[in-house]
Amino acid sequence: MRFIISFLIVIICPCLLYGQKKFKLTLVVPDSTVAKNFSCYYYEFSRRAYLPITPFYNNNQVTFSHSYNTLYAQLFIDYGSGKTKPGISIVTTDKPAIVTISGPINEAAPFNNYTLKNAQNFDQESSAMIEYIKDTRNNYLRMYDSITPKLISGDSLNFNKLKAAKIAMESKRLDYICSHPNSYYSFISFEKYSIGVLSPGLLLQRFSSTFPAKFRNCEEGIAIKNFLMNRAVLEEKKKALSFTTKDIDNNPVILKNIYARKHVLLVFWGTWCKPCIEEIPLLREIRVQYSKEQLEIISVASQSKPEKVRQLIKEQQMDWIHIVNQEDIIQLYQVNVYPEMYLIDTTGDIIYKSANNPTASFENLKKTLDAIHNN
Repeated sequence: MRFIISFLIVIICPCLLYGQKKFKLTLVVPDSTVAKNFSCYYYEFSRRAYLPITPFYNNNQVTFSHSYNTLYAQLFIDYGSGKTKPGISIVTTDKPAIVTISGPINEAAPFNNYTLKNAQNFDQESSAMIEYIKDTRNNYLRMYDSITPKLISGDSLNFNKLKAAKIAMESKRLDYICSHPNSYYSFISFEKYSIGVLSPGLLLQRFSSTFPAKFRNCEEGIAIKNFLMNRAVLEEKKKALSFTTKDIDNNPVILKNIYARKHVLLVFWGTWCKPCIEEIPLLREIRVQYSKEQLEIISVASQSKPEKVRQLIKEQQMDWIHIVNQEDIIQLYQVNVYPEMYLIDTTGDIIYKSANNPTASFENLKKTLDAIHNN
C-alpha cells in the first residue's frame, strides 16, 4: 500500500500585484491559565500545509504574527494537547485581528462563544458546501470504507469504482464553487479540493471563466493556473518536465540531457516512507538487470536528512543518481503519493506512471522495461 500525503503540491510563481504582508492576530481568553493551550497555524501556500506560529503571551492574551504573500492570511486556531483538538478556521488581512472567547472555557468545545474583529470565518459557507455535496460524499465514503480494506494488487475494477465515486464528489463540489464565484471560500476550496482529481483541461476552463480578476491574478491564482498547466503536460500530453539541479555529491543533473540519451526511471521517495524503503531491493534489481547505457535511475528524496540518505545508499547499494530535498522538483511533478515513479523515454514521453493505478504490481513496470530492452 502506498503512503499518501494529505496535501496537494503546487508550483509557486511570485505575483507582482501582492507584496509580502504581515498579519497580527490577538486571541483574548477569559482565563490566563488556559491561554497557553491555544495554538495558531497559518496556511503556507507554497508548501500546501498549515505551519505553527510562535505565540507571545500577555496575561489572558495570546498574539500571533507572521508574514504572508497571499490575498488573505488563512489561519487555524486550536485548543488542547491531544491528537484531536477542536479548532476554527479564519482569514484575515494586514489589519490587526482579534478573536475574543467569552465565558469559561469548555475544553470539549472552546469555540462555542467567540467574536471576530477584522477577521472572517467560513462556517456558514462550509456547512452549505458540505450539504450540497452530501449525497456524493456519503457515497464515496461508503465505497471507501467498503473497498479499501480488501483492495488487492491488480484489482483495477474496484479501484476504478472508487476513483469514479471521488470524481463524482469533486464534480459536485466544483458545481458549488462555480455557483459562488465571488467568494474567497470558493476560491480556496478550488485550490485545496478540486485541482488534484478532475481533468486539468476542465479546471483551467472553469478557473478562467469563474473567478474575478482579483482572484485569478493574485499569487495563489497564478500558481493554480501554472499548476494546472503542468498537470496538463504531465497527465494529458504525458510529457516529462525537465529540471536542472545537483545530486547529493554536487554533480550537475539536467533531466532532458539524460533522457535524450537513454530512458530514465524517476523515483520519488523519502527515508520516512516505509513502502519506499521496501521498494529499494526492487529498484536495485532493475539497476542490475538494465545497463546504465539503457536506463538511468534518478531518485528524488523528499524531506529526508542527507546523512540518512547516504546511509541507505551505502547499506542498500543504491548505485544510481540521488537528489535530496529539492522540493521544487517534488512540486514540479506534483507528487502526493509515495513512492511514485515516472518512466521517461528518449523523446521525453512518460510511458509509465505508477500512481495511475496504486494497486498495480511492480511487475507492470518490469514488463514495460522488458519491452524496451527487447526492441
